Formats: sequence, C-alpha cells, structure tokens
Amino acid sequence: MKSLRILAALVLLPLALSASDRTLKVDPARSYVDVDVEATIGSFTAHLDAYALRTTVDDKSRIKTAALTFNFSDLKTGKPDRDKAMLEWLGGNEPSGKFELGILAVTPSGQGQVTGNLTFHGTTALAEFPINISKIGDSYVITGEATIDTRNWKLKIIKKAFVFKVDPMVKIRFKFTGEPVDLPAAK
Repeated sequence: MKSLRILAALVLLPLALSASDRTLKVDPARSYVDVDVEATIGSFTAHLDAYALRTTVDDKSRIKTAALTFNFSDLKTGKPDRDKAMLEWLGGNEPSGKFELGILAVTPSGQGQVTGNLTFHGTTALAEFPINISKIGDSYVITGEATIDTRNWKLKIIKKAFVFKVDPMVKIRFKFTGEPVDLPAAK
C-alpha cells in the first residue's frame, strides 16, 4: 500500500507543480509588435494590430511557455495597396503565423535569449533572438528584437522594374506588458 501511495504521488507531482502556473494577460494598450522593412524606394514599419499571446508563468515568476499567433491581414503598413501586395506575396487567402517558445534562458538581471519555432507561409524555421524581461510590481514587461530572413520561409525577394527591391531581412520589434492571472479551471 505504501508503494502505491508513492507511485500515485509521483504520477500526480507534475499536475501539482503546474497547478501554480498562471497565464500572463497582455495589455494591448501597453504592448506592440512592429515589423521594420527596408526597401530601395523608402523603408516602412508595419504594425500588428491584433494577435493572441498565450504565456504561462510559474510561482517563481519564470516564464514557462509562450505562443504568439496572428493573421497577416492584421499587419498594417499604413498603405492598403501595400498591405494587399504583402498578402499576395504570402500566398493570398488568410495567411497566419505562429511563434512557439522552445528555450528561454534569462539571467537574474532579465537579459536573455529565446529560441523557438516561427511558422508562416507553410514553413517552420528556427528563430533565435535576445530578450529582456523586467518585473515592475505585478506587471511583466517583455521586450525583444529579432531579425529574420524571409527566404528561410520560402518567400521570394520582391523586385519590381529593376528599381524597387525589398530586403528579405526584416526586423521584428515587440513589447508585451501584462499581469499574471489564474488559469481557468480544467473542464
């Protein structure tokens, strides 16, 4: 009977450990995702107007999981024709993207490195970038910047009339500000 209790405790231990995890509720008014694009005839920044970020933190205030999902139709450049051309370049229809956290290594000062999978245009590729996580009261502020090569996601370089060219290296800048809230009860 004693060994049965020990076995049951070992089986239930992961559930007990994750029971204290909380989800980070992001405040959109204090958060952003911007994409900087360099082009021969004027560079521009696109702003991601809508996204879903699911992040969990443990009882020691460490980020355990993170997944960012978005639709490219919510990435706005300020010019509707350019937005339409971007969607066509991405394959048309309603292209979406997702970043899933793999490894997060953070020093006590909040500086760190993220490794994860970025999926869009039907391709998943590794993305690595520096990150900074600070905690002010109950709020987390997560900032980072990643430069990706769109050719890694099987996208062609945009060229027009031998004059206009878009650099395939794009810079993604982000800031997420949020507070942990209890996870909804399992059904």
